[in-house]
Amino acid sequence: MTAPKRRGARLASVCLWLVLAEQSGLSNAQSTAYGPGDPGIKDAAYFDVMRPLSQEMSAHVPDGFTMTAVGDLIISRPLSQYAVRFPDFSAALKLLTTADVTYGNLETVIFDSRTFKGSAYPWDGDWTVSSTPAVAADLKKMGFKMVSRANNHALDFGLEGMRETSQHLDAAGIAHAGSGDTYGTARAPQYVETTSGRIALVSVASTFRPNSDAHPPAGVAPGRPGISVLHLTSVLTLPAEAFAAAQKIRCAGDPQRCGDVSDAAALFGTKVRKGERYSREYAMDPEDLADIYKSIRSAQENADFVIVTIHSHECSLDCESDAGPYGPGDFMKQFAHDAIDSGADAFVVTGNHNLGPIEVYHSKARGAKPIFYGLGSFFWSDIQEVLPHDLLQENRAMLADAWTHPSRVTDYDLTAPLNTAWFAHPFTFQSVVARCRFVGNQLSQIELHPVELGYGQTLTESGIPHLVSDDAVAASIFNQIVTQTAQFELPNLNISYRKGVATIVP
Repeated sequence: MTAPKRRGARLASVCLWLVLAEQSGLSNAQSTAYGPGDPGIKDAAYFDVMRPLSQEMSAHVPDGFTMTAVGDLIISRPLSQYAVRFPDFSAALKLLTTADVTYGNLETVIFDSRTFKGSAYPWDGDWTVSSTPAVAADLKKMGFKMVSRANNHALDFGLEGMRETSQHLDAAGIAHAGSGDTYGTARAPQYVETTSGRIALVSVASTFRPNSDAHPPAGVAPGRPGISVLHLTSVLTLPAEAFAAAQKIRCAGDPQRCGDVSDAAALFGTKVRKGERYSREYAMDPEDLADIYKSIRSAQENADFVIVTIHSHECSLDCESDAGPYGPGDFMKQFAHDAIDSGADAFVVTGNHNLGPIEVYHSKARGAKPIFYGLGSFFWSDIQEVLPHDLLQENRAMLADAWTHPSRVTDYDLTAPLNTAWFAHPFTFQSVVARCRFVGNQLSQIELHPVELGYGQTLTESGIPHLVSDDAVAASIFNQIVTQTAQFELPNLNISYRKGVATIVP
């Protein structure tokens, strides 16, 4: 081909690309609409006219595709056998096994304590959470195809525990994302092949133990295994009167700076500022965001449907109250919206052990997608038989107050009073199974099936989810979501109720 012919062919290709781009709703200006990680098309001539970006950035699942999502999986031993005895548990599992893909957050470490060579690393006085090897196959049997791993318990038993967990999940055939021996592996999306398409999962955590976050190499310094995280910088906002009191405390501890009466300061290592109301605000690390959005974009380009999850205990309002459920940090709205614009088809928050808000987000670039700002827990196992000596040491005073002979306590004798202090609430043991149906690659409806986890049941049965048949209890569970949605200043949900099931439509 001569040079003039090549130039003519190239010009024709560009013209055809522009025509197809206009027909598909994608223009050069619009190409930057796919989230903050969108590289933007500079020269359309470099792209195949038969593969427009709008095609690659869209979900591709058959009409009626169903995604089921639940919250934290705190499960220490196989539990599916109880479905024979408990019809309501069996009914809950049917919601998992009949979906095209089912997701949950694996908040435990799976290993064989008889042969394990690692050690326990409790953090901040919290339990170390562990499971027997048979749990992986049991989760698969119950319908779980994908689990997230980026959370504050992923390294409860060190890197050895993280790695053994991966081995058991791989053997069971459960896709898992959010942890890895390299920074790239921890950040990367993971996939499961289904008859309805290729499904991707991206998992990150904003709440995590120190030094559990994976890092890339830096110069001659090697990288670090761990989990994929979003670092946050926290600022405590105080009303004028409280801020003035904080300034007095700061002045007493640092007399040389008493003259500083600015509207922002640091108190006991916490940044504080003056504002209209008490709240906690969070700034997201821009380097983390860039890598996360790139991972989400890559997932959408290489899959037919993308689930993005974050494990977060952060809260902005009423965070110090233990009397009722509390919502996520305000930063989560922007993060969730940007994640969907970047390629997520569903966004799920886990971490706070209560139900949170729900939003149907109408992305200008990608249409109607569901956001769950808190799904509570699906399993809550209080049988934890691999508790380290650290927890006994840290709680000696409490044990002395609770027991006449504290030297005789068992693992559960330690767990029982700790649970009373932190988790003795019905709402901690209430949740939902969320089933999302998609038509035309857009969310068509969300079904919420209420579950209770047996609060007050015997130890062997507590923490097992049962579908709620009592309409009054179901209504109270749904009301938690509606209330949280309003408090989080989200649009009202188009929600209806029938026979104990709530339905939300865009």
